[in-house]
Amino acid sequence: MLRTCVLAAFLVGAAKARASGAETWRLDPVHTQIVLFADHLRLSSGIGRLHIREGWFRFDPDDWSSAQAEVHVDLATLDMGETKWSETVRSAQFLNVSRWPLARFVSTSLEKTGANTGVLHGDLTLRGITKPVRLEITFNRIGRDPYAFRTKAGFSARATLDRGDFGMNRFADVVGNLVELRIEVEGIRDRTAAEETPDNANQEH
Repeated sequence: MLRTCVLAAFLVGAAKARASGAETWRLDPVHTQIVLFADHLRLSSGIGRLHIREGWFRFDPDDWSSAQAEVHVDLATLDMGETKWSETVRSAQFLNVSRWPLARFVSTSLEKTGANTGVLHGDLTLRGITKPVRLEITFNRIGRDPYAFRTKAGFSARATLDRGDFGMNRFADVVGNLVELRIEVEGIRDRTAAEETPDNANQEH
């Protein structure tokens, strides 16, 4: 049912994108980074980093309503800055990476809130659970990368998740429930990116 709804949304969005000036961009895994922050005993914020597996977005600077995005995050890449702690967060006590190796975000709408800012709404599937999330985004610019010889589009984003919404309830006395995400995105212009992204984030191992 979820896949059917996502496919329907994709087809509607694709029609809108073709009717507008939206271009498709493939996420650059080198320059797209996800950093997370979670409270530790109210003493400090634990910091982790994740890498994307693949992803794409469609965007028209003159018509934000036509935007679309899909991102697959490789949860096995989580680095908390220390080996044992990283392994613990990747284990069944938290992310359960051996069972759910990927997280998947699929956008549902983008509303513009300022000259270069907006709110991206979408569905995040994590540990087999899908919940709506919102990302506060800033459109940085579209420009030429002189070293990659490609045209790129760049965004910055922030979001806050409640880990309990995705079944991660352990160690509530140590680790805060709210997890802040800071995301930096660079996309390489590529009209085939959406068609080549596999639908495998919901696969259970």
